[in-house]
Amino acid sequence: MGPLLVLPTSRAGWGLLIAFVALVLAGTWPVIGLVNRATLVMGLPLIVVWSYLVIFACVVVMLIGNRIVERDDHE
Repeated sequence: MGPLLVLPTSRAGWGLLIAFVALVLAGTWPVIGLVNRATLVMGLPLIVVWSYLVIFACVVVMLIGNRIVERDDHE
């Protein structure tokens, strides 16, 4: 049986883990409750703008992760 928990071994890996956890937390109820207000930002409700930002940040973190994996020659 393999290890139950695999932790990053590099500084970049830890940074990606922290970024991923921050994004997961940004999409949970306590944070969404703070953002869910009747405020318009560029004509859109604040909650919609927040959702777009979280999705865009997810894409950016995944792109960075792919670059790191390619650079380190891991599969």
